Amino acid sequence: MKKIILFVMLAISATMTKAQTNPKPGFIITNTGDTIRGIIDFRTNQKLSKQCDFWANGETKGKTYKPGDIEGFRFDNNGKYFVSRRLNVTGNPELYFAEFMVNGKMNLYCVSYNSDDYFFFEREDGEMAQLVNRSLDYASNHAIEKEKDILAEKKEQYGKVTMLLKDSWTAVEDMKEKDMSRKKLVNVVRDYHKDVCTDGSMCMVYSYDEKADKSKTHFKAFAGYAYYSKERTDHQAFPNENYPGSAFEIGIGVEVDLERVMKGFSIEGGLAFSPKASSEHKKTESVITCYEKGRITFAFGAVKRFGNGNIQPLVRCGGFVVSHFGAKEIFGSRVSEKYSYHFSETSWGNTTHWGAYLGAGAQMAVGKHYVRLHGDWYKSIEPSSLGNMMKWGVTAEFGL
Repeated sequence: MKKIILFVMLAISATMTKAQTNPKPGFIITNTGDTIRGIIDFRTNQKLSKQCDFWANGETKGKTYKPGDIEGFRFDNNGKYFVSRRLNVTGNPELYFAEFMVNGKMNLYCVSYNSDDYFFFEREDGEMAQLVNRSLDYASNHAIEKEKDILAEKKEQYGKVTMLLKDSWTAVEDMKEKDMSRKKLVNVVRDYHKDVCTDGSMCMVYSYDEKADKSKTHFKAFAGYAYYSKERTDHQAFPNENYPGSAFEIGIGVEVDLERVMKGFSIEGGLAFSPKASSEHKKTESVITCYEKGRITFAFGAVKRFGNGNIQPLVRCGGFVVSHFGAKEIFGSRVSEKYSYHFSETSWGNTTHWGAYLGAGAQMAVGKHYVRLHGDWYKSIEPSSLGNMMKWGVTAEFGL
């Protein structure tokens, strides 16, 4: 089982490596000031701070630019704008593609590094102050005794930024709120410009659709049919018996696109409900055991779509936890097609086990939505004292 999952994951990774681009229209600015239009690989902020993968219009071969190779690059529709700047992020000044957020009496840049956002406030006289927005990973990777150092760093940085903004009372008051969101810091610098500027010029806010920084989320509903070729649990009175059967299920879920991490890649989570179902195991033509139960299944995994067409093949994999409720085992002898004489009846209550799933299918775009059909294989992890299940299913989804 582990070898199968590993093989599939390696296959997905290999395919991902060949389809890494997330193309968006834009342009680069050369060091001589020329503008060249084309396609830019729209990746994470951290990736974009280190390189720009660019395909000029009419060219099939792309080129990778490092900070300093070009003056900067920008995505269309007032999209993100990056410029080459030498900034102190790691302790030594280095060249980065810094996101240019505001240009005025005070400039604002941002560099993403190791999941942290480094904001640089640059006054028109060249004086600069830094403000670092640490990620949750940073805090979790440091011991408790380091927390005081982190708080001291933040306090010191706020003090330096406030001093840089001292000519604008509005901006200084804004900084007291300790809000380090991008939108908030842009407004702080904008307020500074309004208070300080005496020539009537407007500061340039290189705004962009904030959704570009956020992963797109889809809510979805699905329905499916599953055949259980193997299903046993240690709770049953006859542990060596297998209860093959089938059931319909319905559910809801959520899927988050991570296109800036990997093209066609997303993570998914779903909650499925299968109403009361029954399956039988025949010892002879007349002696049977019957297993009745309902199921609630939670699954979490990854989806990879391929191609750029309206219909895209996909593969999916992940893990699941299934809870059986109202489980009941009936052992008896069938007298006729309509009547049975029960020897015994045992109720188990709730039982739970977990495992992994693999699947493949296709997705078709329907406007801003999509429909999807996929076949899946679910297998509980062994050895397990909680159960042993193998499930084959076909599921249809509709994503909003």
